[in-house]
Amino acid sequence: MKMKSSVLQTLVIVSSLFILAACQSAPGEGDDGENARVELSYNPTILRPFPDDPGMTIRHSGPIDVEWYDEELEKAHRAFVAGGERSEDKPAILLEAERHLRRALSQPIRFGVSGNRLWIEPRGAEVNYRDVVQAFAATGLFRTVQVSHLRYQ
Repeated sequence: MKMKSSVLQTLVIVSSLFILAACQSAPGEGDDGENARVELSYNPTILRPFPDDPGMTIRHSGPIDVEWYDEELEKAHRAFVAGGERSEDKPAILLEAERHLRRALSQPIRFGVSGNRLWIEPRGAEVNYRDVVQAFAATGLFRTVQVSHLRYQ
């Protein structure tokens, strides 16, 4: 009986140490270097869809027009696309926004600019644009999100 309790105590201590080690921040996290966390500004207003005809289908397989809430994000988006869309050159603030969007969508995305229009394109075989626009609107990162006739503002 004593053997079982000492084994259990050892297991509890070892698992506690693993939990504590996992909770500690990784090296470089919180530094002013490349791995520093970026603060994003979120829209405090919940975006609402304009009245939509539920019978109308979205025949769309391309980018979704967006208007960022955070001006720094908008500038980073424009600068990144103007620089030739090299993923290794993506600014930290855009990487952080991309993490939020990919988490909301569970699929890869691509940033683009056409004239004065900023857009984000979900990449994948099966893209339900109605769900994607709703997910974008719920992130708090945008002022407006629009695909085809469906617009959240």
